[in-house]
Amino acid sequence: MLRYVVNRIIPIACAALLLMQDLPLAADADVEVWVVLSEPALATLPRDANEQRNELRRRLAQQQDDIIVQLAALGAVETARVQYARNAIAVRIPADAIDRARKIEGVIAIHPVTHRNRIDE
Repeated sequence: MLRYVVNRIIPIACAALLLMQDLPLAADADVEVWVVLSEPALATLPRDANEQRNELRRRLAQQQDDIIVQLAALGAVETARVQYARNAIAVRIPADAIDRARKIEGVIAIHPVTHRNRIDE
């Protein structure tokens, strides 16, 4: 457990803290971030709007596919995708590429990953 905390939790927490405070990171440091996209999430449509949901699902997948190609060109590696609660892609990306990633058309925000899995009791 201690190895997990030292190898996983501490580096991510430090990177998130630095990103939130806009402090410079080492140019070669990778950080994990959520890239929030402009298409609305699936949760914005009623559950019984099947045709609209299918169309939105297609648009979300297309937007995510298009943007991940551009992020990969910046050195990003995809770690997760979400579409229901929000339209976002989690990536591990070099810290010095974040400003360029923000300028990609369709990207509306970039936030540090604080957790991807929530376990409710």
